[in-house]
Amino acid sequence: MQIQSLGRALTTPVSNSAPRTLSSEVQVADDVVLRSEPQERLIPKGLPTAVPSGVPNPSPVEFDPKVRKWKDDSIYFLLTDRFHDGDPTNNQGVNKDDINRWHGGDLQGVIDKLDYIRSTGSTAIWITPPMANQTSFVDSDGYHGYWPIDHFKTDERVGTMEKFNEFVEKAHEKGMKVLLDIPLNHVAWEHPFKNDPDKHDWFHHNGDVTDWNDQWQSENCSIFGLPDLAQENPAVEKYLIDVGKFWAKTGVDGFRLDAVKNVPISFWNKFNEEIHATAGKDFYLVGEYYHGDPTKFAPFQNGDMDGLVDYPLYYTMDDVFAKGGSMRQLANRMEECDRNYPHPEMMSSFLDNHDTKRFLTKAGGDMDKLKLALAFQMTINRIPTVYYGTEVGMQSDDTGWSETSRRDMEFGANPELFSYTQKLGAIRNDSVALREGKRLEMWQDEQVYAFGRVAEGGEAVVVLNNSPDGQTREIPVRPESKIRDGTVLKEVLSGQTVTVENGRIRSQLNGKSAGIYMPL
Repeated sequence: MQIQSLGRALTTPVSNSAPRTLSSEVQVADDVVLRSEPQERLIPKGLPTAVPSGVPNPSPVEFDPKVRKWKDDSIYFLLTDRFHDGDPTNNQGVNKDDINRWHGGDLQGVIDKLDYIRSTGSTAIWITPPMANQTSFVDSDGYHGYWPIDHFKTDERVGTMEKFNEFVEKAHEKGMKVLLDIPLNHVAWEHPFKNDPDKHDWFHHNGDVTDWNDQWQSENCSIFGLPDLAQENPAVEKYLIDVGKFWAKTGVDGFRLDAVKNVPISFWNKFNEEIHATAGKDFYLVGEYYHGDPTKFAPFQNGDMDGLVDYPLYYTMDDVFAKGGSMRQLANRMEECDRNYPHPEMMSSFLDNHDTKRFLTKAGGDMDKLKLALAFQMTINRIPTVYYGTEVGMQSDDTGWSETSRRDMEFGANPELFSYTQKLGAIRNDSVALREGKRLEMWQDEQVYAFGRVAEGGEAVVVLNNSPDGQTREIPVRPESKIRDGTVLKEVLSGQTVTVENGRIRSQLNGKSAGIYMPL
């Protein structure tokens, strides 16, 4: 949901001291096998027999989305109304010339593009709320799905409940999970509860939030005038938990929980517990907490919320990759976040979304900056989320950017960038180290940041050059690594190889580029 007060990331002082290398307590068994399959292919070898013909396998470990662990997944996030119009017969009030009106995208359109989504390397699809929404309010329509008027039915402009069930089933057939966006903080102005005198105490009546840093206001006041539900009311709590159980039983694999900051954590603790009891512990609950301070996130993960959208890391990626900041800032942020998050591997990283300016716009249209940021996002210990259109270089306006970040999908706009995104997705999906390995920092200075990912069954070393000029570094191998002198590493983005000598990896990278090294 769009929030105007974004909250800036905490600033970490940048040191000008010498490059830093670290040690760690992580131990690797002596019988670990370092493996690296060829990375040029998009379809890994040895597909399980259950994989339909012609469908790329998301992982050499597990195709079945109901068995595959969420930390092995990559998420593709789309606004249903802006993605693809697969069924023009359900179009009502469509006006593609107005960014604030319905544009006709629907669930059939998502079904029609499942192979496209899968081809990006994504193994999960996050869609905006499909619930029945208020048609319009003032000068905007409820095309985004965050103005519910009925939590228990789909919006006819998006598709029927039968079509929703078909979408979930077909996504699963192609090995992809479904993450459903669900708003529980508020309802729309036209929701029947709003003017029901028997439900007056279902809502707060304290006016709008005026100070986004005031937690009482965040929980007890309205967002942009939307009727704010009183989750502390037991009747409201039960109603919203019933909403969650209803959608969990459709077969989806998780919820993206909207506006977590604006709902008491006591409600989320109860909701999360009930949903996991209904749908299973592997049902992914990821919350949107729009804030730049990582210390605020731990209570939610400790309260049975599996992960949160990693806004603290987002702000730092913006500062470093889009705006040319120091790589020390990125390294320090990663250390700070990993120290504060109980389960950093279950957090969701992103470069842009429906509430932010497009990354490429902030980067001044520099594709190399975007590629470098994507390489970082796809190799760190997070569940990566790619917003629709990022893979083809879509941009937003510098003014009015929130709505212009929601333009209609531009399929085929940038084949070269799309191919690069596919390659990154394939590399991650084919590497147990990049999906599940422990992150170990190996190097940081103003321009270059390097880290290893170590898992039972594989290793990877990632080097990122944020300088506009080429850089060479001798990266010391971590003592926890099984990589030894004489090991030949393949840089899987370029295909070049390097031999480890004197306990160091010699990395030579062009300006604004990444190297992903894996043992042959």
